[in-house]
Amino acid sequence: MALSTVIRRSALAAGLFILVSGAQAATVIYDWVPNAGQGGMGSIELSSTSITDPANFSGIPANALTALSYTWDNGAAIDLSTILTNNVTTWEASGGFLINGFQITAGSLSGDPGTFSLALSAGLPGNPGPGFNSTNSVAFGAEGNAGQWVLNPIPVPAAVWLFASGLGLLGWVRSRRG
Repeated sequence: MALSTVIRRSALAAGLFILVSGAQAATVIYDWVPNAGQGGMGSIELSSTSITDPANFSGIPANALTALSYTWDNGAAIDLSTILTNNVTTWEASGGFLINGFQITAGSLSGDPGTFSLALSAGLPGNPGPGFNSTNSVAFGAEGNAGQWVLNPIPVPAAVWLFASGLGLLGWVRSRRG
């Protein structure tokens, strides 16, 4: 079998793999990036088949939120399981920033009473709104962090590239035997 045939078959197999993978929900992660002199760290994970461009999307349903975590510098922490209210109607991103306005309140992971809130003012395409995450509790005290929710670029897993190159190698070995 000619090397060009092997290359064509490998490319076809890789293309089919990508097409099949494309039917699955896209998962994007947006990380908290605090402004200078601010703190906190966290991430928001969204998963939807409607996300075709991780940096730019709109109209993604509120239930696309599949993971959330945030920790203030004072030690207070929340996650998806502690959400009390979430006023998101749809998720929207532009230029790698979340730009839909939202207010999420949650209970502390440690169970300590107080107020724990993530907020983002609505922005315009290409111009994210300011984010402000705050806590006020007896156990942790008050803390507020200003910043943005920014796309965390997730590289294509090495397994995809290894799979595609393995198909090419398999085709080459078969052609040498035949």
